[in-house]
Amino acid sequence: INREIINNYSKAISKDPNNFLFYLERGKTKHDYGDFKGAMNDFYYSFKINPDNKIFFYIANAKFEYKDFKGAIKDYEKLIKITDFKDEVFYNMASAQLIVFDYEESINNYTNSIKYDRDDDYAYLYRGVAKFKNNKYLDSIEDFSKSIELNKNSYIALNNRGVSRYKLKRYKKALEDFEKSIKINPYNYNTYYNKSLTHFGLKEIKKACIDLNRSIKLGKEVFKDEYAKICI
Repeated sequence: INREIINNYSKAISKDPNNFLFYLERGKTKHDYGDFKGAMNDFYYSFKINPDNKIFFYIANAKFEYKDFKGAIKDYEKLIKITDFKDEVFYNMASAQLIVFDYEESINNYTNSIKYDRDDDYAYLYRGVAKFKNNKYLDSIEDFSKSIELNKNSYIALNNRGVSRYKLKRYKKALEDFEKSIKINPYNYNTYYNKSLTHFGLKEIKKACIDLNRSIKLGKEVFKDEYAKICI
């Protein structure tokens, strides 16, 4: 269906090559279809005809999806100075900075995003991830807790808070988080693996092996050898 829509926009562009909306909508369709490079090109053409900040934002987002994170960050930095939808720009820029390991700037920009929307559970979640990556485990726990407060079904935030608590050797609390996370999503092999590590920390080898085996059965086959050495 998307290919047919793209072809229809292409026909419309051939008849009216100066209509920025045709390029914009074809770019959006390509983006949805996963053709991020094609989307980027269409957004550029649309922006040339109608240099609107929202279209520039689409360009930056297409670069992000195309994994040109540094290029996207440069565009977001320009957009911050000229847009009135700064919360989205700060959030996306922070996400790109998280991916390129610029954790301090990522934390700063998630914080800026939160100033505009204090109920965005994802902003707290990923700021928590950035803090965790920066070895700020106590601070990350605060953010994961806030994310859970805003979205009680966030098994990812529960799992991540459990990992932060594990890092601080708060094993009992970590296990509570992993159990809650598993109750919401019993198919996340990472949670079972993290739970197994916590049981190992408590010297509960049998329980650790049960969870490690569950993790392997759900797809974490890379730990088969580890299981064989420790648990068999």
